[in-house]
Amino acid sequence: MKLNELIDKITQDFPEELAESWDQVGIHFGSGSNSIKKVLVALDMRPEVVEEAIDKEVDTLILHHPPIFKKIQRFNTDDPQINMYAQVIRAGINVYAMHTNYDIAEGGMNDLLAGQLDLRNVRSLSPEASLETPGLGRVGELPRALAREDLIQHLKEKLQLEHLITIEKNPKAQYQTVAIIGGSGSSLMGKVVHQDVDVFITGDITYHTAHDLYEYDLLSVDAGHYIEHVFIEEMTRYLKALNLPLDIYASTTSTNPFVIE
Repeated sequence: MKLNELIDKITQDFPEELAESWDQVGIHFGSGSNSIKKVLVALDMRPEVVEEAIDKEVDTLILHHPPIFKKIQRFNTDDPQINMYAQVIRAGINVYAMHTNYDIAEGGMNDLLAGQLDLRNVRSLSPEASLETPGLGRVGELPRALAREDLIQHLKEKLQLEHLITIEKNPKAQYQTVAIIGGSGSSLMGKVVHQDVDVFITGDITYHTAHDLYEYDLLSVDAGHYIEHVFIEEMTRYLKALNLPLDIYASTTSTNPFVIE
């Protein structure tokens, strides 16, 4: 089949039109008219992922994070990032990214994360959201209110984390209502603090944003951007369920650059 045929299937559930205006979803390398047989699903395109793709002899990468965000001024392969691009081109690998359209869509990233945390009565973070455009972020309730220590243990277990970075001025006796935004969601802080939530979970909270969040009556958690690795397993399952004439592989390469020692 052609890459465009696969994209047509995917975008029925995760339309590119849902993506934020600044986002770079779609084909980054290759052509929609290229024939495809083997697909590797990964969170990021990093040199190790490209090597994995070459070793598995796949012709297509399906990614969550777009590999090209900035303009390329020079194609100098002494730059590791540019060299990675050159590797992909030399290997003839197609690369397709589905980012904020996947985050926003029903059944996408933020619904997956809400499901991981066992949240009930899940709704959009955005009051103006509709079924067609649910918006970034979800709010839901834990099955029961938890004391702080139990909540932290629940988050670590469900998000598969050994450590959490927390921001909180006045700890509560119990926590139940949770807002979660995969990736870097602190720019939506204004929406979160008006939702009467006990917990706000996202990644990449900056120092000064943390100061702002500290003044609100909620526990903020920087769970790291890598919690989005759930994309790999879920998108692999999704693609296999389409029953297309393709071999689908889940990447086994960790692209988390952070090590806590």
